[in-house]
Amino acid sequence: MDNNMKQLIKDIQQSNGAHILYCFNELETYMENEAMFIISGVEQGDHILVVENDRIFPFVYKKLQLHLNEEQLAKVHHINNFDFYCFHGDFHPSTMVNYFLENIDTYSERNMFIRTWGHVEWGNDDQVMDAIGEYEKGIDKLITERGLISVCAYDDYRVPAELKSNLIKYHRVLITDEKITILAN
Repeated sequence: MDNNMKQLIKDIQQSNGAHILYCFNELETYMENEAMFIISGVEQGDHILVVENDRIFPFVYKKLQLHLNEEQLAKVHHINNFDFYCFHGDFHPSTMVNYFLENIDTYSERNMFIRTWGHVEWGNDDQVMDAIGEYEKGIDKLITERGLISVCAYDDYRVPAELKSNLIKYHRVLITDEKITILAN
């Protein structure tokens, strides 16, 4: 997958952005791909907003430290994904889209290009799944308007078929541990 991921990142850098859905099964592969996405962006001079849980991010950060110097590491901005997605106490789509916009505008206002990697997780609330679809629809519009490169990562075991088909509607690329598929959206 590593070479495919590198080629995808290169192709995306030559386009005007992309909204990428990553449904993963293998945590180690996921962390490798997350680190590669971050390293590639930083090496291009971009800032990276990483919305990740506090269990995974330290492992990804160790991988980053092997490839990036202190100045480059300063371009990696981590927000705990629970804090990000439940900023106002629940997963409300319009609130989340606005919060996402606030976070990326901080960099846009300073003429810095920002890429995002968001690991979307939720508790046992089944109603959140409808909200996730609405959130992704709003984010897709924003990403297209701004020409951003954004990965939305989901643990494939936790994504029911109905949600997955809804997610596929709002992304241009689907990544799994085994392959990359360009979607016809």
